Amino acid sequence: MLYLHEIIDIVGTGQESYLQTVGERGRHSEREGISRLMGTWKVIGSTNRWPRVVNLWELDGWDHWAVALERQFLPGKVDRDLAPWWAKATQWRSGGFDRILTPAPYSPSRDQLRSAGLRAWVCAHTLIQLKAGYRDEFLEAVDTTVKPLFEAHGITLFGAYAVPMRSDEALVIWAAADFRTLCAFYAATSPERVTWERRLEEMRHSYETMWLVPATDCFFHPEHR
Repeated sequence: MLYLHEIIDIVGTGQESYLQTVGERGRHSEREGISRLMGTWKVIGSTNRWPRVVNLWELDGWDHWAVALERQFLPGKVDRDLAPWWAKATQWRSGGFDRILTPAPYSPSRDQLRSAGLRAWVCAHTLIQLKAGYRDEFLEAVDTTVKPLFEAHGITLFGAYAVPMRSDEALVIWAAADFRTLCAFYAATSPERVTWERRLEEMRHSYETMWLVPATDCFFHPEHR
C-alpha cells in the first residue's frame, strides 16, 4: 500500500463543509478506482493549530499513485470531475501540506481495520522528526514496544508510516474509542513507558502531536452507516 497524507488549512468556519465535500470526493474516488478514503478528521484546537483538517488516502502502491497523478495532470486522462471539486473546495481551504507515506510492515490497511470492526471517536496523530538513520529502528520499536502499551489501554494502531520524500520523518496514528480512553492513557505512567520515553529521546529530534475527531464519512466513526 501507499498513502497520501494531507494537512489542510481551513478558511473561517468552513471546516464542516470541507469535511462533507471530502466525503463526497472519497465516494467518487473509490467508485472510479482513484483512491480510497482512509480518514478525514478535524483537528482538536486545544491540541494544535486550528482550524485544520487532516485527510488520509489509501492507494495500492506506486503504480496506483502514477495512475492517480495521470488523472490529475495528463491531457486525455484527466478526471473531469476533479477540477470542479477543487474549485468548490477552494472556498473552504487556503492551502496545506501533503506527504506520501509508505506503511511499516505491520501497519494495518483500511480493509484490515474495517474487518476488525474499528470504532473511534478520537485519534492521536504524531509526526516525528528522527535523528539520521533512526527511522527504521523507531518504526520497529513502535511495533514491538509502543503498540503493547497502547493496546493495554484499549487503543488501536491506526497506522505507522515512513515519509520517503522527507528525510527521517515518520507518522503514527492511534485510534481510541472515546476521549476518556485516550486521556486515561496520557495520564497513566509505568516503568515500561519511562523506559520507552528515554529510548525515544535518543532517537528523535522533535515531535508534534494533535488529536483528531473523524468525520461521519469515515468508516470507523461510531455513527457511520
